[in-house]
Amino acid sequence: MTAQDIRLQANFTACQANYNAATQTWTIPPTQPGASWNLGLGVMFPGIFGPVMWTMNTIDLGGLEREKETFFPVGSAIQDPMFYGNTSSTTPALHVIDLITDKLIDPLLAVEMTNGIGPLFGSNYGMLGDGNDATTIVMGSYRFMTGNSNLTYPTIMRTEKVSSFSSGEPTAASKLYCYRIIVPIVDGDSTIINVPAARFYLTGVRDAEPDLEYMMRLKRSYELDQTQS
Repeated sequence: MTAQDIRLQANFTACQANYNAATQTWTIPPTQPGASWNLGLGVMFPGIFGPVMWTMNTIDLGGLEREKETFFPVGSAIQDPMFYGNTSSTTPALHVIDLITDKLIDPLLAVEMTNGIGPLFGSNYGMLGDGNDATTIVMGSYRFMTGNSNLTYPTIMRTEKVSSFSSGEPTAASKLYCYRIIVPIVDGDSTIINVPAARFYLTGVRDAEPDLEYMMRLKRSYELDQTQS
């Protein structure tokens, strides 16, 4: 089979969730979206926890695997046309991490990476200090958003920093894992977090490799898929 251009996509629902700082618990109002989202706490430091919310979708590459083909990423895009919100009254802000990987990762680690004081602080998935191989991060995007009390809508988040950390490495995995991870900064406040619906696009080429290269890549994908970090 000759090389073919393909475009993959993953879709995510919006989420509106209430965080109670006193009890460190999350709730989603019954009339609001977000049933597919996971709401929890991650370790900032032993015994100290911070809120985190995440959701995951998958892209099936089983058809390529059956044809013994490799996926070669070319480009990616994130579409999230509505707004992010954080009603914390002190320092409302959000860390937004969007990922496409060819292995499972632990979304809770994002709390220590962004707000913690442990060894992972300042790192990100696939970066030095994290336990994930950089080549597993097919697409990686980080955004830092803050509110502005001087504007008409101070709880609407505005982007302060954008960074990409995609590896763009080819993969022979049978499945890609697509994550949206949101780490709110609340400074002890109860808050309402709004996250818009989103779509990931991943463009690339499906093609066959020489047998040895393909078998080595397939072996690596299988081994990585057995681990989570």
